[in-house]
Amino acid sequence: MSQFITFSKGISGARELEPLIGKPVSYVNLFQQLTKKHGGSGVTVLGWGRKNNTTKAKAYSQKNNLPYWSLEDGFISYLGHPALGDRRFSLIVDKSGIYYDATQSSDIEHLLNHPEEWLTEELKARSANLLESIRKHQITKYNHEPVSDWKAQRAAQQRVLVVDQTYGDCSVKYGMADDSSFKAMLEAALSENPDSEVWVKVHPDVVLGKKKGYFKLEPCGQKIKGFDSDRLKVLSDKINAQSLFPHFSKVYVVTSQLGFEALWYGKEVVCFGVPFYSGWSLTDDRIGCPRRTVKHTVESLFAAACLKYTRYIDPESVERCELEDIVDLVALQRQYQTQEVSTLYAVDFSLWKRAFLHCFIGGRAGRIQFVRSTEKALETAIDGDGILLWGAKQYEFKAPEGIALWRAEDAFIRSNGLGAELRRPGSLIIDKQGMYFDCTRPSDLEIAINTIKLSDRQIERGSQLVKTLVQQRVSKYNLPGSGHQVFADATPQQKKILVTGQVNNDASLKWGSPAIHSNLDLLKAVRASEPNAYIVYKPHPDVLLAGREGHIPEPRALQWADSVVSDSDILDCIDQCDELHVMTSLAGFEALIRGKRVHCWGAPFYSGWGLTIDHLDIARRTAKRSLAELTYFVHCYYPCYVHWGTRRFTTVERMVRALKQEAAVHQTKSGKLYSWLARTKRKAGYLIEVFTG
Repeated sequence: MSQFITFSKGISGARELEPLIGKPVSYVNLFQQLTKKHGGSGVTVLGWGRKNNTTKAKAYSQKNNLPYWSLEDGFISYLGHPALGDRRFSLIVDKSGIYYDATQSSDIEHLLNHPEEWLTEELKARSANLLESIRKHQITKYNHEPVSDWKAQRAAQQRVLVVDQTYGDCSVKYGMADDSSFKAMLEAALSENPDSEVWVKVHPDVVLGKKKGYFKLEPCGQKIKGFDSDRLKVLSDKINAQSLFPHFSKVYVVTSQLGFEALWYGKEVVCFGVPFYSGWSLTDDRIGCPRRTVKHTVESLFAAACLKYTRYIDPESVERCELEDIVDLVALQRQYQTQEVSTLYAVDFSLWKRAFLHCFIGGRAGRIQFVRSTEKALETAIDGDGILLWGAKQYEFKAPEGIALWRAEDAFIRSNGLGAELRRPGSLIIDKQGMYFDCTRPSDLEIAINTIKLSDRQIERGSQLVKTLVQQRVSKYNLPGSGHQVFADATPQQKKILVTGQVNNDASLKWGSPAIHSNLDLLKAVRASEPNAYIVYKPHPDVLLAGREGHIPEPRALQWADSVVSDSDILDCIDQCDELHVMTSLAGFEALIRGKRVHCWGAPFYSGWGLTIDHLDIARRTAKRSLAELTYFVHCYYPCYVHWGTRRFTTVERMVRALKQEAAVHQTKSGKLYSWLARTKRKAGYLIEVFTG
């Protein structure tokens, strides 16, 4: 039986390694190293790259005739930065060397020297598609630094980029280079490009203050010690490096991965060491490597390094995945990294909402300031700031010119349980025009449905999501039901109608259902239109469990309905009915997805697009949409989703998977005591988050 051992506690403690290499990793302490023999038992020794602390592990493997594998981070490896505690989502496993050690061969060098063994047309196409997406979203190894329009801050002229590295980086020593290589590189960049500015890019770890670089800076931080040239500039901004490539004609490196990334952009790359990507006819090499004999394209080089040589793990599910999954996830984070307001004043947010709000805002605000009122916000807000209100609070408020007004609200797939139970939402809507429940003015959602042409891929995503939501039985709150047959007493000839109640003071009724805006009025209207139907009335769960407005005593409800159900799952009820009647309830959209006829007595966000029977017309809604298109806009385009395991943005599909996994865990735990303990634990956790930031 195969077994992996390591002398490193860091390796043995990395939870992502087991799915990436297929087996758990055991730590071997000093006593075991001296006394225990592992030879001949299928044991493999693991070490991290060429770090000094791997010497003993390599010696042990040789002494006991055991294979030794070197591990390293992949070339696209983090959503954040490891120095800030982020976990890797890619891993290199090299069984013969390691990619940055040019003193000997490695698995990647073998791949590149023998492309006939692995390079297919399919792999070339994958590589080209991935590179296009990576360039579009400016994805790199570390993805914590902001993407910026760097050019807008600089005068237009010729520039070359010189890349520093962290001092003592193993790739420098094993890449046939040393301190003098950096000095020679900078001298060459200045002399070979007499009409260009020469910018020295400081390494991100140096910017974070974690390490030092090979170039020493003057105390002002804007000059390199030992060099005196007006053309020499220092670039120490916290900025994604790929934002820079469009503005530089040439890139000088010793062994930095930025040289590899510069090739993705078609840049001329000059190497003063021997990185893994040099020697294949793509770079200007000042040091050769005779072992490298094959010419490559950028696509084939990328395919070898990022598709064949590197393994990937999904940071949410902690399961093996493909690079495409990682690229999509990083691209999603990019959507929320661009700052839109300097300070966002969040008005009258409860403590538990404060605990999760930062995660949904992301980088769209420079900072969030919680205040009690809009008056307090306006005392200090200046041009470029924003005000955030929850739902319909102060709905008539208008922000002064220069101050953005955003509104937040729960989205349409929220949690396993109610907000009244302090279930933290997995999704949120941030609307900058109006709000989806307000039919009196346009919202971001309405404008998008009316105007945006979807691609075939987006429509297909909407279509697949419809199937997933039906198959997985997903709704907004995902509450468990009893499985009752709610229409059991209906005769075969009767039309089976479900009427869903709402909270009577809900904003969607005030702003979205001007004619009929109470549960009782809805029941009366439905009975008047369908006198012979079998009508089942289902009250809203918040009315039943949280005591909110809208309760109709059962004897009174039965004057217009044939049955009142309270403990049945909404999806069970929808499945059993012929048609659904709502004012503005989300249940109408959930019924549409399940192929039911839906009557709208108000004007919910999903009415007016040709899919519902509308008793209230909204003239602004002129587009006709398919169910797949509407589903894409409602669930993919409009909300943002957060995975609470990673505390980063995720997709609706990933959220659905997480909800089902969570529900499966909770099925084994039930009872009032457990519910009370779980709710108390949630409260305590949210308070800790609020006060610890």
